[in-house]
Amino acid sequence: MAMIRLREIDSLNRLYEENLRSVSMDKDVKAGGALLTFPDKERNLCELSATFIVKKGRFSKEQRVVVVLPFKKDSDGVYVANVEESVFHVVEDDKGSLKEVWSGRLSEAMDRLGEIARAHVNIISAISKASS
Repeated sequence: MAMIRLREIDSLNRLYEENLRSVSMDKDVKAGGALLTFPDKERNLCELSATFIVKKGRFSKEQRVVVVLPFKKDSDGVYVANVEESVFHVVEDDKGSLKEVWSGRLSEAMDRLGEIARAHVNIISAISKASS
């Protein structure tokens, strides 16, 4: 896959959401939102989390697919991420609390989640092209 390099990271969640809304998906997959967090005070690490909502059938449980893409800040101030390092978490409601049903990296998600994994890669690719 590809590396993504961004100098201006603060608007990444907004860009991801805009691209997410423009991607066409099956009727049982809806776009959620995106969140950007900085786990350390120095802002050397950054995580982009995006949510997809899946309801396969009338009587099936609604599931949420949360994709997390970690970024690290380079010495020149550019945030770098490898799209292959995206981690997908599938969670569903279990008596009032969320329970993780499945978790895996992008290569596994391509087989298991197909459309959602491809949408994530396409969105990151579009953001990368627009920022370069």
